[in-house]
Amino acid sequence: MKKNLILLILIIFSLSIVRAQQPRGIDLGEYAFGIPAEQLNFNNKSPFTLSFWLNIKEFAHKDQGTLLLSIRNPEDLYPLNDWGWMWTCIINDNSLESAIRAGGSFQSSKELTTAKLEILEWVHLSFVFDYESYRKLTLYVNGVSVHEINLSIYSYDWKKANIIAIGGPSVFRAPLNASIDKVQFYNKTLSQAEVKGCMTSPLLNDESLLGYWDFEDDCVTDADGFMQADKGTIKAIMYKILSNSSGYSTGTEIQPFVFGEGVDPESVVQGVEENNITESKTKAFVSNEILNIENAEGINSVVVYDATGKVITTVNANAATSTQIALPSTIKGVLVIKVNNDVIKVVSNN
Repeated sequence: MKKNLILLILIIFSLSIVRAQQPRGIDLGEYAFGIPAEQLNFNNKSPFTLSFWLNIKEFAHKDQGTLLLSIRNPEDLYPLNDWGWMWTCIINDNSLESAIRAGGSFQSSKELTTAKLEILEWVHLSFVFDYESYRKLTLYVNGVSVHEINLSIYSYDWKKANIIAIGGPSVFRAPLNASIDKVQFYNKTLSQAEVKGCMTSPLLNDESLLGYWDFEDDCVTDADGFMQADKGTIKAIMYKILSNSSGYSTGTEIQPFVFGEGVDPESVVQGVEENNITESKTKAFVSNEILNIENAEGINSVVVYDATGKVITTVNANAATSTQIALPSTIKGVLVIKVNNDVIKVVSNN
């Protein structure tokens, strides 16, 4: 009896250790993680920022790709209840396109970026909304601005029935089959430095942090299915977006949260300044705008990409065991370095 009790205690203890070592997020599936706007007291000029980690399981694009983020009003008529007040899509080549609705029902201001998302890789996204005479949106991928929208005409009025939703479908767009984690919502525009900072941990001492969902502990929902933020005063919901036979949205239905894979930001955001990271036989770090690479077996080819997947430079080191590459002073954030057949990541905070 004692032996069985001790064994049971050890099993429970070991499971708790495994849980602590394996971060937990939520699995979107075909649903949307939504923040109801009625609790925000916003107007058409209110600044805000939504940041989160994303890991895409697979793409199943429809004609217009996959819906990543939208701000929609289920109580309104098409297209505001479907495409929404704004949206960001992953189009068919896996690059990102954002739009903010303006003027008439079918008018919008769009921006397309060459930044591409990959499956089974954690990526950090920050949507920073501002107001400078007209609405403005800046999208950051891994701490780097990839595109910006500046409306030149009036945008739609903000409505309390809006839902700020990660994932879910809209007509001609597939839902986002992905895990998300470390969701943060601020009622201010984060600077680029703050965006980079919140990649590792939320700005907990900042009063503008209205909601932070870590998904690690308890994650209790109330009788209506609302989940209180771990830090902050607002709640979130998992929505099923209802649609008719043609795929047009007709409303929403609250669903239970489904937990899944999470992210440890410290294991993703690596190599800050002179902190070396070693992966396989290659070592790399950035210092004073110089990328330093070492490999005892020799360096043949080097390709340096920025966070959007754009090639910064390529180098042939002729089998040298070390090389230095000057980086543009404007290059900051996560860099992906392909050395021979090794792929590693470093962070440049020049």
